[in-house]
Amino acid sequence: MPDRGLEEKQLSAAYWFVTRKLLLRKILVIVLIILNVAVFAALVYYLVANLFLGQSGYESNLSAVVLANPDYALLRESKLPSSLQVANLRTLPNSTSFDILADLNNPNAVWAATFNYQFKIGDNVTPVKKGFIFPAESKTVFNLDIDNGNLVSQLILSDVVWQKEIDFQTIYKDRFRFDLSGVKFIPSSELGLGQKLSISRVQFDVSNSSAFNYANVNFIAFLYSAGTLAAINQVSSGDLLSGQTKNLETTFFQKLPNIDSVKVVPEVNILDSGVFLKF
Repeated sequence: MPDRGLEEKQLSAAYWFVTRKLLLRKILVIVLIILNVAVFAALVYYLVANLFLGQSGYESNLSAVVLANPDYALLRESKLPSSLQVANLRTLPNSTSFDILADLNNPNAVWAATFNYQFKIGDNVTPVKKGFIFPAESKTVFNLDIDNGNLVSQLILSDVVWQKEIDFQTIYKDRFRFDLSGVKFIPSSELGLGQKLSISRVQFDVSNSSAFNYANVNFIAFLYSAGTLAAINQVSSGDLLSGQTKNLETTFFQKLPNIDSVKVVPEVNILDSGVFLKF
């Protein structure tokens, strides 16, 4: 025989739930709204605390992470090269004109660059010359025999094109192999030209020890007097084949002080395929 007391309890509970269903639903909605407001308020609090109240601490932590990572500078550079740096703009007298020089530095370890350059003289600029610079290289760019060159005020770089070379040192060791010997400065007194003609000369031998044939290599001669640069000139080799040795010379037509040292620097863009002769 069924338990009438149990049935009455079940009917009573069901009746209570049915009659209060709408109220329970409203209570649940209110609870959910309160929870959502609480979560939203917490998010707003943490956002304000991190972006405004804790900004200095965040920046300090970020700086610490950056400084602690030795690869960060290289990683940044691999994405975007830094600008070329210009310094030490100067002139040297050259007969009745001037030679203009500036030092150029490439701070990038994996980026080479080609560019055009001009020197600003008053309201004018010198003719456009093409230049290049290897990764992490410092070099001198110049323009010779310029009228009013002593009025130079600026080196202007334009059309800079970057080229990324991760393994540049290996390329350099394979291709840039020019052996210089017999470098000699010959003053006008030894050339037998007398005292009236201020003509001097630099002679040297160059051997191409690489496996590459070059269409042309430029050689820049720097003359020094008591450790100070006194004059500059250049000479082109023309075809310079692998294993070939050439005797080259360049002439200076200005009056020079006592020259006590000479430096000859080869210059050829080994990253440009156009500098090589075809076999």
